[in-house]
Amino acid sequence: MVYTEKKSGGAAFEKIQSRGKLIVATPGDYCPMAYSSDLLNGYQGFDIELAWRLAARLGVKVDFVPTSWASLADDAKLSRFDMAVGGISRTAERAQKMTLSAGYLSVGKTILCRKGEEERFQSLADVDQPDVRVMYNPGGTNEDFVESHFKQAKIRLAADNALIPARIAENEADVMITETVEAAFYVKEDPRLAAPLLASPFTKDEFCIVLSEDCAPLVDKVNEILQGFRTDGTLEHLCRDYLGSLAGTQNA
Repeated sequence: MVYTEKKSGGAAFEKIQSRGKLIVATPGDYCPMAYSSDLLNGYQGFDIELAWRLAARLGVKVDFVPTSWASLADDAKLSRFDMAVGGISRTAERAQKMTLSAGYLSVGKTILCRKGEEERFQSLADVDQPDVRVMYNPGGTNEDFVESHFKQAKIRLAADNALIPARIAENEADVMITETVEAAFYVKEDPRLAAPLLASPFTKDEFCIVLSEDCAPLVDKVNEILQGFRTDGTLEHLCRDYLGSLAGTQNA
């Protein structure tokens, strides 16, 4: 079903249809949600396929462009994209600055550490110790979480989120702060890594779609499409394809 009615979105919807494509931004550093690839216009992942399907429901193609966690809010305000995806947590702070869709995937903050050190990290208090090196990426909710919860650990900033898991495995740091879906992905991909607190995350969050200021009037239409994806099994299908063992527990 292609959504062609104009009652929800008005001029923003007409502009996208006239252009013939939906401009979707992503940081592109978040496996398995959105990450660099030679396939699918330079990116692949759960959110990339979700964006393709959403654009199809709007009757247009999709064009992916880069953004960053630090510039996401400014890029949305300046309408440098129509929508943004890529493992974006729905938070009260973001909702004050940007227009956000309803949540479509349940996630939570957890840790990634080296295989063999699971017993060392059984709680948040175990991580916040003077001899623990915690690595995180800037500009997103991982940074907010680290700044709010760690007072003793040695915290280290790493610009490229996608490179942090390998740096943990190679002993450049001890713990990565991330979400459950990313931790599960890297444990599956790299046998050197472990996620001992995957079943008991520190927070309960949801991923969402960010709409630019120009496209904010489309939020009801986007939510309607997401609800349709939930009803027709599309989200469940994406969960099975991209989340593996987490499928069935993450659909918001």
